[in-house]
Amino acid sequence: MPFRARDDALSEVVGFVLLLGIIVVALSLYQLYGVPAVGRENEILHMNAVKDRFIDYKIALDGLWVNNRTGVLLSTAFDLGTDSAATGGRAFSFPLLTPAGSGGTISVKSGGANLTIEAAGDDPVIIPLGSLSYTSSNRYWVEQTWIYQGGAVFLSQEGGTTVRVGPSIAVAKTRDDNISLTVAPISLEGSDMISGSGPVRVETRMRKSDPAILDSPYTQVNLTIEAGDAKAAEAWKRAFGEVQQRAKDENVTSLLVSKLPDDNKVRLTINPVEDGESTDNKYIFLTVYPSNYTVTIHNAASLVE
Repeated sequence: MPFRARDDALSEVVGFVLLLGIIVVALSLYQLYGVPAVGRENEILHMNAVKDRFIDYKIALDGLWVNNRTGVLLSTAFDLGTDSAATGGRAFSFPLLTPAGSGGTISVKSGGANLTIEAAGDDPVIIPLGSLSYTSSNRYWVEQTWIYQGGAVFLSQEGGTTVRVGPSIAVAKTRDDNISLTVAPISLEGSDMISGSGPVRVETRMRKSDPAILDSPYTQVNLTIEAGDAKAAEAWKRAFGEVQQRAKDENVTSLLVSKLPDDNKVRLTINPVEDGESTDNKYIFLTVYPSNYTVTIHNAASLVE
């Protein structure tokens, strides 16, 4: 019987190649569009968690000094990065189908910015503020730096720095039309830094704080921030602007916010009355509640063996 070519096997090969091509195209499209979308969502959720941690941290530190809990250790947990697949034991955890995990750096440092309180007739009081900061290493979302300094929380991005929580500075008018000024400067001391993507612990202990030696009342008070750089100075200018706006809600309109010739300094000036008004028997009653904290950072285990 003569041999005749058959196309059955060839058609099966062609069909398999076409199916394989469709799978490759689908995986390529998912890797191009789906993986970055998932990674971006993960990093947005993580940055929101970092924001909540910094706000909780501010509230916790305020609670320590309000209740005068000297020596009490406050432990706060931070996740430096997003949760990425470490093994192949779950569905869709192939390296090509999952976004790469992000990381970050958390650090605490003393100094960096000083608050100077200048009250007419008294020697200036200089308070080093220190800072706790988290800098992201995102792959799919905008880079962010969260900073806790002087009782305020700042968010820094490529476009600039904004105030997320203002400092503890309150201005109000008394019954006899004088001004009550309350300042609660918070000073952090430490020198630690950890980078990575896992969990860390930030441990904070309140130390005994000596009250600032100031003898109210005054005819003028200046609060000057000497920031570490121009971005930080601009952030504090915005923070002082919020204090100025809150004072207007209390019918106090005699506050002035200004940047000094040095780009890294910004000043809030409080007068008992506006320019041109009589200053007879008009004063500023200043109260300062300083608080000092020691901060350390430690790695935290993510698995228990």
